[in-house]
Amino acid sequence: MDLLKRLRWPNLLLMAFLLLSVRYFMMAPIFASYNLHLLLQPVDMVLLVLSCLLVAAGGYLINDYYDQEADRVNGRIALVNPPAALRWYGILSVAGIALGAWVGYRAGLLNLAIIHIITTFVLWKYAESWKSVPLVGNLVISALLGLLLFVPLVYEYIAMSVLYREATASARFLLYASLVYAAFAYLTNLVRELAKTAQDMQGDAQAGYRTFAVVYGAAATRKLSVILMLVVLIGLLLISYLQIMQQAWYNLGYLVLATVLPAVWALVQLIQSKESTQFAKASRSLKWLLLGGIGSMAWFYLQLIYF
Repeated sequence: MDLLKRLRWPNLLLMAFLLLSVRYFMMAPIFASYNLHLLLQPVDMVLLVLSCLLVAAGGYLINDYYDQEADRVNGRIALVNPPAALRWYGILSVAGIALGAWVGYRAGLLNLAIIHIITTFVLWKYAESWKSVPLVGNLVISALLGLLLFVPLVYEYIAMSVLYREATASARFLLYASLVYAAFAYLTNLVRELAKTAQDMQGDAQAGYRTFAVVYGAAATRKLSVILMLVVLIGLLLISYLQIMQQAWYNLGYLVLATVLPAVWALVQLIQSKESTQFAKASRSLKWLLLGGIGSMAWFYLQLIYF
């Protein structure tokens, strides 16, 4: 039961929602409009999602394994059975890599398993050493979330090649839209990671971690988080402006309610954050912002179909 609680189910569900949204709310409609078909079957997509979640779950376990001392100081419950966590880390990671290899084989590209192998290595190195290097760990973890968005596209490389040949403009639109979402996920999660380092500063310092907050202090962390959050907010405002220019009022309404206002609220919380509990609240708000941004894929699709 202790290990199950360590898997961060809300985070895993958010990752699954991201992967499925890219597949069914971005890729599938564009392919269908040209009477083209994606190569992977629905069951293959389920296995691909599961493979990514298994690797991520293993990453959470190995992170908690190395974080035992910091967790005790930060008031979190440390691992009850560290050896069991280490075993399950291996089991989950190997299972994720194996499933990724199988889906890659089904997609005609067995070598795609390298994605899962590299991710497993990166998550281990993050937990083992990179998280204690100022800003490096934050950048790495945020990059993994941004790159996760491209997994469905990479596994459909053959189908994407056909789309690019038959409808170059639509293929480019899909790639550009994916880049925008990836940038949003990357920057938003980077701000959240910074807020978490300020939240956990006391325990990280005692454990010997040289995180950004430990090295430069909570005030500097807050300033950097606010600057990055302003970049995110400006990007969201620009996208909202494009909806106004296109008179896409339903899309504008969603973006304002689900992304712009939450981004403003998170920015206010970050500006006011001075203590651990305040940074924790800002971190939770940023997670809701991530959900709202990812959810826009589903909203744009539903708006196109029903409105």
